[in-house]
Amino acid sequence: MYEGVGNQCSVKRRVVVMAAAAVTLVALVLCVAVGVVPSNGIHRNIVVRHSARKSRSSHHFGAAACEGAADPQLCVSTVAGLPGWPSAIPSELVNVAVKASIGLVQRTSATAVRLSGAASAGLEQSALQDCVELLDDTVEQLTEALEAVVRLNFEGASDVSSDVRTLLSAGLTNQDTCIEGISSTNGVVRSRLENSVNEISNLVSTSLAMAKRISEISDSMDDFKSPSHNRRLMSNRIDDFPEWLSVTDRRLLQASTSVVQVDAWVALDGTGNYTSITAAVNAAPEKNARRHVIRIKAGVYHENFEVKKNKINLVFIGDGMDSTVITGNKSVYDGTTTFRSATFAVKGAGFIARDIGFENTAGPYRHQAVALRVDSDQSVFYRCGMKGYQDTLYAHSLRQFYRECKIYGTVDFIFGNAAAVFQSCVMMARKPLVNQSITVTAQSRKDPNQNTGFSVHDCNITAAPDFVPVKKSVRTYLGRPWKEFSRTVFMQSFLDDIVQPQGWAQWNTSNFALDTLYFGEFMNYGSGAGLVGR
Repeated sequence: MYEGVGNQCSVKRRVVVMAAAAVTLVALVLCVAVGVVPSNGIHRNIVVRHSARKSRSSHHFGAAACEGAADPQLCVSTVAGLPGWPSAIPSELVNVAVKASIGLVQRTSATAVRLSGAASAGLEQSALQDCVELLDDTVEQLTEALEAVVRLNFEGASDVSSDVRTLLSAGLTNQDTCIEGISSTNGVVRSRLENSVNEISNLVSTSLAMAKRISEISDSMDDFKSPSHNRRLMSNRIDDFPEWLSVTDRRLLQASTSVVQVDAWVALDGTGNYTSITAAVNAAPEKNARRHVIRIKAGVYHENFEVKKNKINLVFIGDGMDSTVITGNKSVYDGTTTFRSATFAVKGAGFIARDIGFENTAGPYRHQAVALRVDSDQSVFYRCGMKGYQDTLYAHSLRQFYRECKIYGTVDFIFGNAAAVFQSCVMMARKPLVNQSITVTAQSRKDPNQNTGFSVHDCNITAAPDFVPVKKSVRTYLGRPWKEFSRTVFMQSFLDDIVQPQGWAQWNTSNFALDTLYFGEFMNYGSGAGLVGR
């Protein structure tokens, strides 16, 4: 594990030794995490293999399932009510833990709703709105995980476990985001919610540890491994689109706009079906079984909105990242949370955007101001632009894929806890405030069992035009650890001379996470790619 800035002498050799093996493996794991569910281009509920057959070796799982949990005692106490739990099959154990989590989330959500109704305007109201929304999302994600868990068995257990871990990872991230918001509010709100949300985190973490442990044990049992599963993993090419993006959808992304079948047109001049993107999204069918294509003509759209989770399989196609632009200027300076500051946010699964620009014009003096926030599972952004300063792109959770995008910012301008792959993108550092350093990434994996992280492949890390004159006086880093198990890999990418010899920054000059993070580099090139000093 690369321990980051502060232990340079002890890790230099380790960086070189691990480059060809560990870094590549982590990058491939992240790519597989992004592309584990083939779906013919349409997002559906997770499909799993199932069988009524129980393994003759299931008696080993009960005792081993709590190994690796952050709190083994909590793990055992959670499942202890299940009769004969030490010999229970995997689905029974995880089922108990997830159900316990759902019950607590529902009770906590009811409390958050009551508090929100009496909250004052501003940051307190914004933070409570976040918690209500995030807790609701968590119930849905845990329920979906539960539907997969009840069919969990050794045949296909790795597939199911990976999907379950994706959903549980997102649920855990939701609790972190809720806590981040209410930590800035008054004592009443914090005292009523914080303990319950932390307890939810512990329960979800327990479920996550079980899911990972089951996957590890099942993988070691050759008699129950599926050959087709192994072939599927090997078929993932790191330079290709995710496997869940069908051939039809790949053609949709790359075809001339003149031949794309469009369901709705948006144009500011009134020549379309709608004059606002919000109206077009609101009119789109809910839980649609096919792609719904919204064609957005060139123009600057001053809109702040979120694609709700019931609007799935939406496709946005613009006239170019600099021609079709969605813009806003919300920021934490205005009394909102970082989560709520996004110009555009998307939760509906299976979202695709092509040739669209997303920007937040709040500027560097207003601090955290998100241009794009993504909580959409199996989402794709192709030839899109994201412009902001601090916290430009919030890759919040679930599986995401970015290709040939341009992302501009200053501090932590790509952040969050998604399983995200960035391929052939340009990441451009902008001129920051005086005495401010630049960090490209701030990944927020908090639990070692989360299958999340950032994989940056074949990208270009360089200076935006406004940064070029001052780049020698500003420290620029590939990233820093936002949470304890932060995980980011840069591979086969061009690192310009703006990147410091140290490569990576500590979190606020502390030793936080240096023993638990995973920062990797493999076969990068350019003036900033040297490993001396890493």
